[in-house]
Formats: sequence, structure tokens, C-alpha cells
Amino acid sequence: MTARAGWRGGAPSPRSAARTGRTALAALLLGGALLAACARPAEAQGLRDRLRRVVRGAAQVAQTLLPISADKEVEIGRGIAATVAGRYPIVWDEALTTYVSLVGLAVAGEAPRPDIIYRFGVLETPDVNAFAAPGGYVFITRGALGIMESEAELAGVLAHEVAHVNRRHVIEGIRKADFMREVRDQAGLSGSTLDRAVGAGSNVLFSGYSREDEAEADSLGVLYAASAGYDPAGLPTFVSHLNSRAGQGPLAEIFATHERPQGRLERLNRVIQRESLTGGVQLPERFGQNVRGRAPRAGGLPLPGAVPQPVPQQPRQLPQPSAPALKKPPPG
Repeated sequence: MTARAGWRGGAPSPRSAARTGRTALAALLLGGALLAACARPAEAQGLRDRLRRVVRGAAQVAQTLLPISADKEVEIGRGIAATVAGRYPIVWDEALTTYVSLVGLAVAGEAPRPDIIYRFGVLETPDVNAFAAPGGYVFITRGALGIMESEAELAGVLAHEVAHVNRRHVIEGIRKADFMREVRDQAGLSGSTLDRAVGAGSNVLFSGYSREDEAEADSLGVLYAASAGYDPAGLPTFVSHLNSRAGQGPLAEIFATHERPQGRLERLNRVIQRESLTGGVQLPERFGQNVRGRAPRAGGLPLPGAVPQPVPQQPRQLPQPSAPALKKPPPG
């Protein structure tokens, strides 16, 4: 998913937003060591193996077509993530951020990229949206959480964003930029050229992916979530919420940059039928316990220079043993 089409009046430029967002991004960096150990039923192993082949294929294509290494992808993604965090305040709620991160890591673990670390954050805005920057930086808005009713929906949306990262959709957009014709090697992606790559990637993120990229992210998102043990209908259910709320202000921008929900629903249902995806958990109670009632904190974004407390590193497991086990490992 994306947000507004272009940079409109009153919105910060990519460069100024990135400067503002660097402090806010520290929250995600502090949480970078989080891992999730997910329940892996035997019947899901075939699907999981296929997903990993897709990720390996994407990496091979990237090596053939893109003069952008994984290290440079992460560097570019960090700049784009800072731009996002400069445009929307980050939610400073440790429990909520930890919960979203654990769900995100559960689905990301179904088609892992060993060359990046996934980081997840919540944005303080009523706009309904989610964002994925290269290198594993994933955001979801409080507005999107507000229209969800289950953990399966959250898992489906985060899996959609993880698919954008795994398939390098933003990186592909950067590769097609005119200035990249002048870049001969990895050393050329530095200084002002790196800044231009961050700006180009931010424009891809905020102006909207191609319909093909969105369709691929939808399809893979359903597969990731189902492989992790969630009801594959989670993402289609979220899209149906968008459909029922068409015309409402907080959804205006997502409608401007995405295919209409009805078309997405038809495609998602075809994927579920084609792959014979059934079962999985929804977990509305666990979602409600961790998301509902967590109102915006008074005062909004802390002053520049404020550093959030790091996410605790003690072992922790959310309830409901029949669900995907969202665990944090002990230190070290």
C-alpha cells in the first residue's frame, strides 16, 4: 500500500521530511533484533518451500538487473523510512509496537530474506494506509488498525508490505530512474546520488506502485499469512472494509493510489481458490487485547532528540497456544 499521490501543498519535501524523521526512526532501529518463532504445521511446508523459491528467484533477478546490493538497499531504505517518519509521527507505544512487530515478523518468517532485518512501526495518523521501504522497514497507520477486527487482517496487510520488500518493488522503480544510467558500480551510489535514490524511492512509495506490483503483493501476502497459520481471508476482509467505507476522508488517498477494492477482492479470492488455502486462525480477541483502546498519546511526537525506550528483551509469548506463536527470544 501507499499513501498520497505526490507531494502536495503543506507536505514536507522528501529531504526535509527525512531530516525530521531520523530521530523518530531510532525507535525502529532499537527494535531491530526482534525475532519471531512461528508455529509451523507440517501441511504448510509445501507452501513455505514454494514461497522461499519465489524469494530466491527475486534475488537472482535483482542480481541480474539491478546495480544495487543488499547493503545499498538497506541504506536507501533507511533514508526512505526516515522520510516516512518525518511525514507522519511515529506512535510511541511500546506494547502496541511490539505486538505489531511480532505479527509482522511471523509472516516475514515464511519467506525470509537473510540479507535484511525486518522492522515494523505504527504511524500516528487517521489515514488508512501502510508503507514498505526497501531493506525491511514496514509501517502501518493507526487509521488502518482502527478498521481491522482481527489479527488475521493485520497479518494479511503486513504480509502484503513484506511482499513489496521481498520483490524489491521500490528498488526496481529506482533502477528505472534516469540518473541511474550514470551509476557504474556500488561506489557510485553515495553522496548526492544516494540522496537522489532516496528521493526517487520515496516518490515510488508515495505516488503508488504499478498495478502489477500491487497484484503480486496481494497474492504473495495471502500466501505468506496462510503459511504462518493465519486465515487467508484476513487480507480480503481488510479490503472489504475499504470497500464498505469508500468515500470517507481517511481512505481518500489509498483509493487514489490503488485499484478499486472490488477488483482486488476478486483477485484475492481467485488466489485462495487456486492455492486451495483453507483453515487458519483469525484471533479477534488477541487483536482486541493488544490494539483496541490504545488511544493516541497526548502531545504527539516527542521533541527532536527524544529517544524512546528500547523494546524489552525478556522472553515473552502472547496467549492462545493454538495461534501462531509470537515469541521474543532471550538476550543473545
